[in-house]
Amino acid sequence: MARAADPVQRVQVRLTVEGGEPHTLVVRRMLEAIGSGAERLLVGRDSEMVARQEAALGAVLREVVDRVVRGYRVVEIGFQPGVTTGVSVRVQPLPPVLGESPVEIAMPGVHADVRPLVGAVLDAATPELRRLTDRLPADAVEWAGPILERRAVEIVEATAAGFSGQAAITTAPTRLSITLAPKDSRVIRDIGVRFRSSSIPYVLLSGHAPQVASMAESLRGLPVVFATAQRARLEALIAQRLEVYPPVRDYAVVTRPVLQVAEVTYVTVLADSTLYRGRIEARLNFGTQAPPPDVRATLGRLFGSLEPYVEITLVPSNLALRGAVGVRFELGTNMAIGASTGFDGDGISSFVTYRLSPDLQVYAKYVSRSDLVEGTLSYRINEVLSVEGVASSDRTVWLRLVSNL
Repeated sequence: MARAADPVQRVQVRLTVEGGEPHTLVVRRMLEAIGSGAERLLVGRDSEMVARQEAALGAVLREVVDRVVRGYRVVEIGFQPGVTTGVSVRVQPLPPVLGESPVEIAMPGVHADVRPLVGAVLDAATPELRRLTDRLPADAVEWAGPILERRAVEIVEATAAGFSGQAAITTAPTRLSITLAPKDSRVIRDIGVRFRSSSIPYVLLSGHAPQVASMAESLRGLPVVFATAQRARLEALIAQRLEVYPPVRDYAVVTRPVLQVAEVTYVTVLADSTLYRGRIEARLNFGTQAPPPDVRATLGRLFGSLEPYVEITLVPSNLALRGAVGVRFELGTNMAIGASTGFDGDGISSFVTYRLSPDLQVYAKYVSRSDLVEGTLSYRINEVLSVEGVASSDRTVWLRLVSNL
């Protein structure tokens, strides 16, 4: 129990809003405003004096609350005097009272083709955005609007990573308008295209780079953080356009785009024909006992996992031309076995390949006529260039640079 001379040291406010509370942030601001006014009025006064002058002090606090918390009318104020004085306030919202508001989102910096994707991401936040104005008096928008607008921006930033923006609440009619903008300067500014294929020569693919770049043009302006988070959806968008691209459809090519998202975003298109496989490679060998450089062209026809093929090799140093036929069988996605024989009676060569990663592969070959085993470790530097280390059972070792033409 408080003694007669105990001064009020702190104030504790209990607020009741008739008809239901508005958003938590609005209630918190009301509590702060009422608490601030009550502290200025009561802290330092004797608690016994507060009890004796409760009606007069309550009238003063009522005027402060009515002036500071616009849109609400104080219907009851009560004190529980003590070192910690409790202040009970019941308020009534003044009509008109807003309900849930429709949300309008503008995306001025986003390409029209990507806006549905951004909108789909923000759909998860729409219910919370609509409820921001629920049970809020229209007259309270003047002071509560900025609080709710900041909260709307926070919701957007948490839902659509990389985006921020500006929000505005209007009451005639009630509407929450949000204008999206990148949160920082890291946006996609340029598009690059790469191709990777084990069945289509690069010289045939490279001519389609401008068309692929135009398919990804809608990515320009997107925040890098957003594009990274939504990479799978953006890849699916480009994949849909590749599927209807006439050369892809006409030649039964299977494509899969992979995005490397940055300010300069690269679209790597993995393309393979489901009917034919063609490879043209220029091979430059380095080593004292290395074979001469050559150019090798391979054309195969796929029958499920089985690929019979024809191979022609040109040795520029002496203009020698060699031919071979072979068959290759895929064992899953990373391993293949096969055999080939040359037209000049070199015997049968059997081989096995295993892909350790998208860029790293091992290859082993056995030549029956010379009883020679050859092993190769291949690393793909980019879409047109690979480096290989080769070792054979006759203790010959050399390096090979392979260009995919």
